[in-house]
Amino acid sequence: MHSGLLYSIGLSIVAASLLAYLAHYLRQPLILGYILAGVLLGPQGFKLVENQEEVAILSELGLAFLLFIVGLEIDIKKFFRLGTSSAIIGTVQVVLCSILGYNAALWLGYEGLTAAYLGVALSFSSTMIVVKLLSDRKELDTLPGRVSLGILLVQDVLAIFVLAAQGNINDPQFGSIALSVLMGLGLVAVSFLVSKYLLPKAFSRVARNPELVLVLSISWCFVMCWLALEAEFSIAMGALIAGVSISTFPYSHDVIVKIRSLRDFFVTLFFVALGMQIIVTSVSLLIAGLVLSIFILASRFVTIFPMAYLTKMGSRVGVLSSLALGQSSEFSLVIVTLGLGYGHITRDIVSLVAITLVVTSTASTYLIMASHHIARFVLPWFELFGLKSSHHQEEQSDGGLQGSTVLLGCHRLGSTLVYNLVENNETIRVLDFNPEVLTKLKTRGIPASYVDISHLDALHEAGIGHASIVVCSVPDDYLRGTTNLKLLQYVKSLNGGVKVIVQAHSLAHALELYRAGADYVLVPSVVSSEHILGVIEKEKLGELDELRNNAVQLLQQRWEVL
Repeated sequence: MHSGLLYSIGLSIVAASLLAYLAHYLRQPLILGYILAGVLLGPQGFKLVENQEEVAILSELGLAFLLFIVGLEIDIKKFFRLGTSSAIIGTVQVVLCSILGYNAALWLGYEGLTAAYLGVALSFSSTMIVVKLLSDRKELDTLPGRVSLGILLVQDVLAIFVLAAQGNINDPQFGSIALSVLMGLGLVAVSFLVSKYLLPKAFSRVARNPELVLVLSISWCFVMCWLALEAEFSIAMGALIAGVSISTFPYSHDVIVKIRSLRDFFVTLFFVALGMQIIVTSVSLLIAGLVLSIFILASRFVTIFPMAYLTKMGSRVGVLSSLALGQSSEFSLVIVTLGLGYGHITRDIVSLVAITLVVTSTASTYLIMASHHIARFVLPWFELFGLKSSHHQEEQSDGGLQGSTVLLGCHRLGSTLVYNLVENNETIRVLDFNPEVLTKLKTRGIPASYVDISHLDALHEAGIGHASIVVCSVPDDYLRGTTNLKLLQYVKSLNGGVKVIVQAHSLAHALELYRAGADYVLVPSVVSSEHILGVIEKEKLGELDELRNNAVQLLQQRWEVL
């Protein structure tokens, strides 16, 4: 007869921990373990937590902290620096996916407001899952990674408007809508005025006291939640605005660090509580969830790929970004949970959206891991229909690289190396598949061609065997579908006389590359340590200030492709 709140919390955390551990072991998103824990504890499972009022309390607290931390991590300055491409793609994707989702819901037999909720809810992708997976694969700084993050940021901003509109669906008259808009703008104005003139001073006074920083942050979140309720908005809306309002001032990073553990605790409870609300009442509901999961994957491609191509990002970026964003979002659950509270939809719709999150999150994990292999398979088929992998793609005769230094990839080291080679009047050509890089190189008059360096046939077509020196400037951590060793072996097989310079991530790796025939192997850690040793020697000779001034002058004179 355990019905206390402490029992419910403790059991939820223990179950979530065990199933999250299992999800981690299976290389799945932890959120799936949390939701499954809720399913097992709730009425659909072993019915160990029966008091739905307690579950609602946990869910509401978790929702507030989830949206608060999301708001804290929305960088408004970064949003305005985003550029038109990602902004256009993100906006079109949300709008078109909402329209397509609405029609898909109608086709499945849902009507009116329910179909609209499904359409809008399933148009958002999971920031939590995408950032985690791309970060693990070191792809956040690639062009497809930046485009995907840009689209996610646009989705977060549009989600604010969705949350604001939910409370007025029951009374959609012009007067009430106008009043709601004014109330919303007033709420935003109040939050940003307070965050500009009062909160920086308050935080600066307690910055050395971590406990007070945390308490002040949470207090601000709850104040905005209360104001949102007074203005007839949701708690989620207030928490999100509270987070966004302090995301730009100097203490925001410190606030995020201090509140993240608390966020993780309540977010865990939030998703466990959502799992308890999943009640599969029929086989048709499960089938509808699977159909909508397939729709989500297809809709991302249908909306993102054409826009990426039209904005001259190329078909490769379109394919990779579509695969990265092929899942429903935490926001999807937030939207339908609020809709359930407003009485707009039934509990079955919450269960339906949760099913799509579980299915698409699992599928997207594998799709992102295999994204480059998938892209290499489908891109040749697109090219048959005239869809180039990049708008910078061009034919390259075998003799185009004759006697030149060829740079494979233009990432961080490559960007720096291009400057030195140009200043040294070397004849160079860059092979890369990043449209931004190719544009900047050609603006400076540097020969560059679109080539996927992981595709050995593409290297052969580019005439790599006619080069005098080949330099791979990309470490294995950032190469997809190939390695420095494979590139070395292939180039040497075409022409044993070509000098090949490659990178190694360790001493053992470097020796392996030398044994494979590398003419020189760069070990960045060794080069960096030798340079730092030279700096230390300069300091001992009293020449560090001169060295520093020279370094500053040299950096000011340089330019970078990236």
